[in-house]
Amino acid sequence: MAATARHENELKKKALEEVKKTQDPIEKIKWQCLSRGSSGIRDLGRVFRNFDDSGDQQLDFKEFCKGVKDIGLVLGKQDLQAAFQAIDKDNSGNINFDEFLVKIRGNTLNKKRTALVEKAFKKLDQNENGTIEIDDLKGVYDVTQDDRFKSGEKTEDQLLTEFLNKFDSPDNKDGTVTKEEFISYYAGISASIDNDAYFDLMMRRAWRLDEPAKPRNSSGHQPEFGYKPAEPNGYTLSLPSLSGGNNRRDFKTQGLKGLKPRTNAKGHVLTTALPLS
Repeated sequence: MAATARHENELKKKALEEVKKTQDPIEKIKWQCLSRGSSGIRDLGRVFRNFDDSGDQQLDFKEFCKGVKDIGLVLGKQDLQAAFQAIDKDNSGNINFDEFLVKIRGNTLNKKRTALVEKAFKKLDQNENGTIEIDDLKGVYDVTQDDRFKSGEKTEDQLLTEFLNKFDSPDNKDGTVTKEEFISYYAGISASIDNDAYFDLMMRRAWRLDEPAKPRNSSGHQPEFGYKPAEPNGYTLSLPSLSGGNNRRDFKTQGLKGLKPRTNAKGHVLTTALPLS
């Protein structure tokens, strides 16, 4: 489940407004990251990691400033120093950038949302090696109904790689998605969704978190999500509008109440495990 163009535009607009309002340097960096879109925090993590030549996950102030600049963020020296000192609690002159990213993500992912994102990652990481790769997706993400696959324009591996690239960093598309990248990506998505219940429902439906994974086997497989048309499964919701437009549900004021359940071809009501009242 990647962000839609409209969702991205709404997030960028909100982020630019927050940058102007906030005085907290950590929040300023966070919202400047998100002004680049939902992948902004994820990309910042990749840039910082590339500067860690020693592999000790530590950055000094000079490396920190270069990382912020290289990601396209413009901050004054005073803000940079304040942000660095907020992480460098022991005044050692170095910061652990994983801790920095956790602080940057901040309240964009509360404990409940983080648990959902981690559950989705665990489901996708079928070989449990800590990364999501093409082999993890085979059997749970179907591409056979994609027109490009049908026409021979793209192979299964090419389409699966394309899917992974939505979560991977643009400057280093290595065909693998780490847990850090996955969580950072969803921190961006989460930043524009104020309603916890909506985020919960969105994640459960996107990744079918209440159903077990069905990996490929010798007798064939039944993919769980992807281009294959799926049976109706609960509620169909578009991404929330921050402005609450006329044709889109305003989750800030309306929440999830009043949504009518979908029915299958036989008229049976389809339900979701998420409590809606």
